[in-house]
Amino acid sequence: MRRAAETSTAALIAAAEGLAPLVSAHRAELVRSRDLPAPLAAALEEAGLTRLWLPRALGGAELSPEDYIRVIEAVGRLDGAVGWCAAVAASNARLAGLLAPEVAASMFGPGRGCLVGSGNPVGAATEIPGGGWRVSGRWSYGSFIRHSAWTIGMCTIRETDGAPRRDEAGRPALLAAIVPTESVRIHDNWDAGGLRASGSHDFEMEGLIAPAERTIPMRGFDAAAPIRGPLDALPFITAFAIGITPVALGVARAAIEALMALAGRKTPSGASAPLGEQPGVQADVARAEAELRSARAFLFDAVGEMWQAAQAGNAREVRLRALVRLACWNALRASKQTVTLMYEAAGGSALDERLPFAACLRDVNAAGQHLAFAQRNLEVFGRVFLGMTPGTERF
Repeated sequence: MRRAAETSTAALIAAAEGLAPLVSAHRAELVRSRDLPAPLAAALEEAGLTRLWLPRALGGAELSPEDYIRVIEAVGRLDGAVGWCAAVAASNARLAGLLAPEVAASMFGPGRGCLVGSGNPVGAATEIPGGGWRVSGRWSYGSFIRHSAWTIGMCTIRETDGAPRRDEAGRPALLAAIVPTESVRIHDNWDAGGLRASGSHDFEMEGLIAPAERTIPMRGFDAAAPIRGPLDALPFITAFAIGITPVALGVARAAIEALMALAGRKTPSGASAPLGEQPGVQADVARAEAELRSARAFLFDAVGEMWQAAQAGNAREVRLRALVRLACWNALRASKQTVTLMYEAAGGSALDERLPFAACLRDVNAAGQHLAFAQRNLEVFGRVFLGMTPGTERF
């Protein structure tokens, strides 16, 4: 069984690497456009790179988190925005396992597109007599939404008088609602330098109807749906953090590779030897390798521990959540440090947009602005390690 999984992962990594010529051909569009070029979006789907966490019964790869990291890392090495779009779609594919099998099959069968959206509960869902929910709200950062088939929006359940419904713990009751993307209003407002082509626009649902079977009831910020397999058991927020983290690892690896290629052919102005023979550059490369590899090892160690717990039915233990989230935060920190070292070591060549240094710097810093990697999260993790409660529901 493990051998088959390894073969599948190796094939997916090869498929990701095989997209390099197509990414290169669309490099100018990736710099200019605010959405992923359609040929690249189609290629990600065709290669199965948007379905990494989709159940095998629906034609997905259903990878372990560790193998998922390896594949998305390979996509991120090609381009930050391409990797980000693949990661958002591939990680959200896990949610198909939280729906009734026949419903998931009708939505996510072969050739039926991907799911993206937002887990921020800024929408409102009101129960409709006879079943279903009326959903309204506007969400930010709908990455890859123009190329999706389905959109998910997290909502607070509202009573008919507008008051928030409370769950058994006294918290606002939450509901994740899934609607066809064609019914969603997309606001063309994504205008960022980093991850520019990720198409992370705002999106809006205006009184849309979500049938009950296309909703996921929540218990706090975790799904209250039946757990059918270990991927379903992963904590909601932790799983998304795992999902996007390897993009930064891939971008950082691309920066190291670019510096190594440059070091052999560039002789800095006023120097008598190539860049690679400069002691300072040699030290920077060594430091970058240490930063990236140690952070990556910590990530695999923590995620591997959670995966073992998920297979045993105990993935939601609070210490494990804190450990994995810290490993994700640290991987992003190390990726930023690595890219910065390589950008500075490249000297004036880093300004050349025909080389990847500036794009890597923009992309890794844009990824680092995600809430999952906020500096204040360290306080939450530290509270847990010190035996206290996290102090927040969003954990």
